[in-house]
Amino acid sequence: MMRVRVMKLKKTSLVVAAALTLGSASAVHAEIGFKAGAWDLSFSGNVNGFLTRNSCDNSAATVNGGLACNNAGGVKEVAIESGLLPSALVFSAKSSQSGWDIGVTIGFYPGLNDSGTAGKTGLSTSTIDLRQNFLTFGDKTIGTIKVGKDIGLFGSDAILADMTLLGVGSAGAFGGGNTTLGRIGVGYIYTDWIPQISYSSPKRGGFQYSAGLFQGVDAVSTPAGANSATLTAHEQPGLQAKGSYEWTGPVGGKAWVSGLSQKVKDRTPPGSSISGQAFDLGAKVNVADFEGVLYAYSGDGIGTEAIGFNAAAVVGGNLEKRKSKGGYLQGTYKFGKFKPGLSYGESSLDLASNETNANLVKKNKSAVLGLYYSLTQSLNLVGEYIKTTAQNQAGGENKDSVIALGAILFF
Repeated sequence: MMRVRVMKLKKTSLVVAAALTLGSASAVHAEIGFKAGAWDLSFSGNVNGFLTRNSCDNSAATVNGGLACNNAGGVKEVAIESGLLPSALVFSAKSSQSGWDIGVTIGFYPGLNDSGTAGKTGLSTSTIDLRQNFLTFGDKTIGTIKVGKDIGLFGSDAILADMTLLGVGSAGAFGGGNTTLGRIGVGYIYTDWIPQISYSSPKRGGFQYSAGLFQGVDAVSTPAGANSATLTAHEQPGLQAKGSYEWTGPVGGKAWVSGLSQKVKDRTPPGSSISGQAFDLGAKVNVADFEGVLYAYSGDGIGTEAIGFNAAAVVGGNLEKRKSKGGYLQGTYKFGKFKPGLSYGESSLDLASNETNANLVKKNKSAVLGLYYSLTQSLNLVGEYIKTTAQNQAGGENKDSVIALGAILFF
């Protein structure tokens, strides 16, 4: 017979980890748990929604891959939508068998928007993103092996430290899809949820490392007008690894470094290929009620915004990689239940060697003022003001500004 109980968190989903990492929700978060024989079953997640108003400027510039409004005429758009996080329902089951700690996790992430649109169409439905679907086994002495689909290693700490994870960030009210972007493409490359076989070590004196084999990610042109190469063949898995160190004291914090490497090939003969690499490093420091984050990344043949986006071009019949880089700086200060924050970040993409592509994005950048208030231990009220600029290779720009008001509740 099942009985309901509250279980202390053993391993949190991204949404709950985000709240605890950012410190804007109370650290007494707990899963809703059940005991069934030898198994501990639990549910966790969040529900959120935001009223967003996006004001575009009057620029007629085309920025392919830009993350600001590109509608001439000063268009304004209003939406009620999910923020950077979709809502979530994450189910986990854990047990100990034959000396092994084993578990499974399946996470469902629905958004408020209709599929593929930035709003609501009559009789249409929203989508559910099955981001997590994995098993684990290991123990406290040897570490944990993960098999399935989960968050990647490269860039994962960058998004977890991003204060807009509880809010909206860039692409509010016009981006479409399941969520807004936060600092995705305006400070870091999205880590994504990737099929993997990976290993995480036990923590030893604050140090921990992870590494694994990952499904390679396609190189794609986004939008279609970006004139980028499309490569979808993978003859070997990608590699990702991460190391981190956490410390406590009057000046506490965490530092991390991560990287990825993958090879992706054209399926059309003669089958040209590119090998892409990227690495990042970052640090988060806490002094009393102040928290600061400094982050930077660099890539070659990886692209911008998401892994593989506009990663390469065909120039004179040859496949050429594009370099990318970026980072962000963030500071927050907590006054009781109230936590204001300032954040600035940018992501840049270089043309390939000898490439001419005036309308391709050169830089996306944004500045964010965020106001976060813990109404209860689980419920956070959020207000953000975001200014985003997208610049093309010829210097043309699109700009927009977003006001976002909403709430996010973790359980």
